[in-house]
Amino acid sequence: MDKKGWRIAGVTVIAAAVVILSGGWFANRLVPVTYPGELAFKPADDLPPVVDLASVQRSWPGLIEVPGERGRLLAYVHNIEHATPPTPVAPSVIAVPAAPVDLGTLLASADAGVGKGKARVCTTCHSFDRGGPDRVGPNLWGIVGRKIASRPGFAYSPAMAAQQGVWTYERIDHYLTSPARAIPGNKMAFAGLRRAEDRAALVKYLGSMSASPPPLPQPLASAASEGVGAP
Repeated sequence: MDKKGWRIAGVTVIAAAVVILSGGWFANRLVPVTYPGELAFKPADDLPPVVDLASVQRSWPGLIEVPGERGRLLAYVHNIEHATPPTPVAPSVIAVPAAPVDLGTLLASADAGVGKGKARVCTTCHSFDRGGPDRVGPNLWGIVGRKIASRPGFAYSPAMAAQQGVWTYERIDHYLTSPARAIPGNKMAFAGLRRAEDRAALVKYLGSMSASPPPLPQPLASAASEGVGAP
């Protein structure tokens, strides 16, 4: 084929391409194609299909002319716009430890007479008089300052007999909060006193059951002020 023939063939191909493209453009104007903007399937975990937006931007607008790509892009944008926003996660709350009970301050204002009334529930198992008998529990005269599990002739539980030291105001207060938790395995069937003020009144009454009551513990504020400037 000579040069003239090649030229004619080239012009024919170009003309055909122009006709095809023009026909597609004209047909799209006569019968517009509607893309629903939704996928015909549910993506895994209800996530929108992955679309490389950078690639779309580089090839714009040619990529949307590829069959299916326009619908894919519209579906992606549709799902993003209608996605449920993530539920905000509340910040974790750090528990604030309870302030220590200032037993010294509570005892300073406690009423031993009120404590005597609280002790009535104890009289079923204990006596409080000097030289009084043991009952289900030991006699409690002089309990403050007495060595734990030291009442002669009384059958203490192994858990109580294993305790060391003496009954201080602080130790009695702790024990009366919950006997079962303070000394697991002891035989005292008493749930305890939850209110610190009730325990303070009872502890002060128990401290008065002595020929020479031990001194009450100092309030924390007073103890701290006395320690200022100490070496």
